[in-house]
Amino acid sequence: MSWTINPTLLTPPTSTPCKEIFQAVCDEIGAHYQQFGYKYTRSRPKVVVESDKLKLEITFWSSGSNTPGEHVNLEILPNFYAKQLAKTGVQKGFLFGHTALFYHKYTDDKTKIKVNQIYGEVSEYTDPYSHHSEIRDNRNCDIYGLDKARFDKIIAFIDTKILSWISKLQTEDGLLEFLKDANPTRIHSIDEKRVNTNFPQYMLLNFPNIDLNKLLGT
Repeated sequence: MSWTINPTLLTPPTSTPCKEIFQAVCDEIGAHYQQFGYKYTRSRPKVVVESDKLKLEITFWSSGSNTPGEHVNLEILPNFYAKQLAKTGVQKGFLFGHTALFYHKYTDDKTKIKVNQIYGEVSEYTDPYSHHSEIRDNRNCDIYGLDKARFDKIIAFIDTKILSWISKLQTEDGLLEFLKDANPTRIHSIDEKRVNTNFPQYMLLNFPNIDLNKLLGT
């Protein structure tokens, strides 16, 4: 039995327009998460997950550099919102997006960059202009000629790198995990002095015993 019933994904990819492949993959991801009660919007593809305190929007984008018969890009962009601050906070209670989730501390050598790809490949390089070393989880992948193995890896990336945080961010242990040894990219993403974020207000409302500035060294 085929891994999907979507005819676009079963058509030889060389004969399928890039935008149709992108839409078909988004629909397949959406159908997967709808079975868990999450909301999928097809017109501007995104999956929405809500808990008592948080709202998570995972939007999907493609690229103007797609090449028919060769490459179709899928970009996965999460945004977290505090429902308690939706009416009083900035940008409907916006907490943070992908820069807070997909960038991590690496080594003491500030020029070292490591990149983890969605399908499992890992690369490492030296950037002489880098201000800090970090591990980056690439949010982009090529979905041209997608098969079940690679589709499952996309789902695993969403589950482990994004969805797991909607529960963690509602517990003290989860927040301490998120904040411990945060790298500069993550710190910048939740610093209200630099960006529009309600993260400090969310912390004050729900975890007043955690000293955010002390943990981040700000």
